[in-house]
Amino acid sequence: MAIEQRTSEVEEIHSLWDDTPCDHSPSVSNLRVSAFKRRYSGACCLNVLLLVALFFAIGAILYLILLPKLDAWSRNVQTEVVVYCGKINGVQHENVVTFLGIPYALAPTDENRFRRPVELTTTELCKRAWSQNITARLSKRPVHKMFEYKAPCMQLVPITDELVGSEDCLYLNVFVPVTSLQPDAELKPVVVIINSLFFLYGGVSGLPITQGQQPHPKTIQRADAIHVTFNFRVGPLGFLIHPTVRQANLGLYDQLAALRWVRNNIRSFGGDPTKITLFGYGSGATSILALSFSHLGQNLFDNVWVSAPAVGIPRMTTDQAVSRSLGLYSCDPRGQRKCPQGLLTRAEDIVRLWNWTQVEPWLRDHMFGLPERYGRGGNSSQAEVDSVPLNHILVNDGELIDATRWYRPVYRQPTVFGQTAHETSIYVAPTTVPFWDEAFYRQYMMQKLTAGTTVDRAAIERYIKSNNSMKNCVNPSIHADFDVEAQLTGLITDARCTCPLGSMAKALIPYGNVVYQYYLRGRHRRFDPYALASFVSLAFHGWDGMIYLRGYKSHTDFLEPITQLEHNGADDLTRLEELSNLLNDAMYMFSRTGQISNWTPVSTGRFHVNLIENGTVCQLTNFLEEHCVLWEELTNGDMIRLAWQV
Repeated sequence: MAIEQRTSEVEEIHSLWDDTPCDHSPSVSNLRVSAFKRRYSGACCLNVLLLVALFFAIGAILYLILLPKLDAWSRNVQTEVVVYCGKINGVQHENVVTFLGIPYALAPTDENRFRRPVELTTTELCKRAWSQNITARLSKRPVHKMFEYKAPCMQLVPITDELVGSEDCLYLNVFVPVTSLQPDAELKPVVVIINSLFFLYGGVSGLPITQGQQPHPKTIQRADAIHVTFNFRVGPLGFLIHPTVRQANLGLYDQLAALRWVRNNIRSFGGDPTKITLFGYGSGATSILALSFSHLGQNLFDNVWVSAPAVGIPRMTTDQAVSRSLGLYSCDPRGQRKCPQGLLTRAEDIVRLWNWTQVEPWLRDHMFGLPERYGRGGNSSQAEVDSVPLNHILVNDGELIDATRWYRPVYRQPTVFGQTAHETSIYVAPTTVPFWDEAFYRQYMMQKLTAGTTVDRAAIERYIKSNNSMKNCVNPSIHADFDVEAQLTGLITDARCTCPLGSMAKALIPYGNVVYQYYLRGRHRRFDPYALASFVSLAFHGWDGMIYLRGYKSHTDFLEPITQLEHNGADDLTRLEELSNLLNDAMYMFSRTGQISNWTPVSTGRFHVNLIENGTVCQLTNFLEEHCVLWEELTNGDMIRLAWQV
């Protein structure tokens, strides 16, 4: 009986299943299952629906996150500007329009190699210069696409002596705030950046040594100014006179040509040709000084901002330069490097005349080492020119450079002189300094500074002690832990830069110039800024320029530390941004008015230095006196003799 009852129940369940639509489904999973399992299958369908909804939600969130970037990419539109040689296209990105690789002179090759640049002053010259650029027909006239940097001028890579760059290199780049190109926009000031290292290396892109030397979009927007960068000839092709052509300072003439192009064309980009500020550090700053002291630079720029220039007077004459170069250019026509008339002609051979075997000892012994002797007046002898050739780069040709007019600007120009606290830290000499202790450092200083002088040991000891007490904007004096590397590079910086630069600032005051002087101090993550295998954490040569440009955001050796900062040291990253903002804001004022409202200028009898530290600026009195008391005694008051020579 029980068996019959169970059989009838099974048949009833089967009949119920047969009545469901699932019976007709072709699915291989359509099995005869219990009502419970059929209810569970419905729950699975609900989970699938929820999962699909979740995917849609995630997609919507990602879209909202990426929308600003997609919008920015969609706004990378081409922008046209008309200059003397024709119509050019730029690219808009991050509210900045960039025009890259604009020729400003013919390529200095073949018959133009050892000569001053041929500027683009006629239609025919324009055609020759533009012939290598891609053009497209728009509005029945050629439009040149300015989308990529051009190669730097031919040079050697430090240490490896690898040959890089091209002789066809006289191009410039213009970075324009997008608001400048709007209809009826007010003209904006222009900042022309001149960059180079030791007159041997430099270029706007493509080199490890020039990383971080292009203006970041945030700098352009914060300073609210058009920025211009350009290539010019460096090394022997730019600054080693040819013994038969006898045209000197070719790299400086390239700079003059670029500045004339800016003065004549910058209005097309929304720039004010009457408000041009030159900005540079290192040999770029030295170049700016040379142009400001030359009548050939007159009316090409209005303000000057230079950091750590070589302020020694150029004393090498044209005849001395020719005599030196004749020995370098000479070669045996029967030797491996065949050359007509016994002189090198191939650019690759000429560039190698100043290779790392000459550069490295010069950096160690003359640029970043303690002065062995304390200078003298008068012209350089031929023996000096020949023995230390890289100490004599610029030629006193009586035309572009006139040594009698050095420190005498042609006309009044608001000027900013800047520097960092440890300029010489990028190449510490001697190389064993990191292993010294305080006792060895004191012994070294006594031996070096008392040799051949009348300075007593007590005076040197007082200087070392005072140099370890750092004034800052918060406390009048802080006694720091003794850091041998910081002590030595700071002391050499005072000799080579701080004290000569202070003397130069004082020399300009009688000519009616408004002069500001700043001194930037601080530490940062250790990195190799110029591919010299020299890792620094002190405020090195050019660090203030890199901060102004925000170059730390693009320097590959600084990118990984920046990533770490964003996750582990936001305060450090904020400090760098604050310093960049401070210098950008100063440039905003200076490029417009020639003044900086919260900085104190140098004046007769009041030689203030604006100390920049931790994102703040303050004015210190007696700063130069404290840093230069020893060097003034060693030089009998003529501290410019200690300066880097040119």
